[in-house]
Amino acid sequence: MKLIYKTLASVGMIALSAAAAIGIRHFKANSPKSQNKNPQKAQSEPDSSSETLQDKENVMNLSQYDGQCVHVTLVDGDIIDGICSYNCAEYNEHEFGCCEEGIQFPGLLLYKSDIKSIESLENHTGPYGRFLDPYGRLEEMAVEDGFDMILEVLMCEEKEHVMRMLNCLDKYFDPSYGYDFPSKNETLGALIELAESTDDEDIKAEAERLIELWKP
Repeated sequence: MKLIYKTLASVGMIALSAAAAIGIRHFKANSPKSQNKNPQKAQSEPDSSSETLQDKENVMNLSQYDGQCVHVTLVDGDIIDGICSYNCAEYNEHEFGCCEEGIQFPGLLLYKSDIKSIESLENHTGPYGRFLDPYGRLEEMAVEDGFDMILEVLMCEEKEHVMRMLNCLDKYFDPSYGYDFPSKNETLGALIELAESTDDEDIKAEAERLIELWKP
């Protein structure tokens, strides 16, 4: 996947000084329509069904999910759970060079043609609140893409996303998991600053717990 970088001039809940360059994983399903509009196309495979974009427009109204926690199945089979914001086609064309509507998560932009199905989790309740698990593919992608993407999630305004990122980092920093974490020192520094700057007691406690486990 290609990354498209943008600069955030301000941060909502969390103020981290390392916010110079923030990454967005930029999905785009391979299709004749999209290939000429967006050179940063994704490596995901197109949907093998006969459903066209016009068919999707008739059944999938993405704007109704603005600000909601959603469960998204992508055309390549990946599952994304998260709190999204709706981007109209004109906004995406101006910001990312592709005139197609979509939804955006911390560090991730999905176009409509990337999405096989979407459902709201707003009425879901469980041990992880609206979410189905402690963390998911969105957080794993952030770790795989490196420090800028991890920081993007840690800086977001949604407490649930920050806690899920911390839960995911707990797994990847566990030596028994066997993951070579190339940005460990940078991430540790971000956690220290997060613990010092946040007013949320849950985030502070979890960040401090991870710092104690990971510090040299």
